[in-house]
Amino acid sequence: MIFLGADKHGYKAMQIVLDFLSGRGIASENLGVKKESEDMKLEDLIPRVVSKVLSGKGNQGILSCGTGVGVAVGANKFKGIRACLATNRKVAEWSRVYDDCNVLCLAGWDCTKENIEDILGAWLKAEYDGDKGRLEMFKAFDAFGKLEGFPINGLREKVDRVV
Repeated sequence: MIFLGADKHGYKAMQIVLDFLSGRGIASENLGVKKESEDMKLEDLIPRVVSKVLSGKGNQGILSCGTGVGVAVGANKFKGIRACLATNRKVAEWSRVYDDCNVLCLAGWDCTKENIEDILGAWLKAEYDGDKGRLEMFKAFDAFGKLEGFPINGLREKVDRVV
């Protein structure tokens, strides 16, 4: 299942996403704004979507705000979420193949149907290549949120203790 969400600035992009998915018979649920006149704070929107992504194996999410950066930053704060702001087909594809991203983030400002559909097609078709070394990297990334204090010196040892 693909869980979707946008604020008012991502509404246009999300409408393109909804049309794309429904036209291909891909199951989705919109957890964001339903009209362009509505708005939703990102701090309310993001947890709605990522909690659903994390609730079942194979679930994915698509988020959109004006720049796409806000939803990407917020979503990546959740352990187990790997969100990517994709601005083109190549980034979308390789975010799945190389980084196993489970949340696609899109910019709502200046989006075009052609670009959004190109990004979606690449992201949905691509699959993680299964690299075991990168799986360890993902575990280390999840541990970053548990670390206290810096400087960076000794960071690898700190991560290893947490993981």
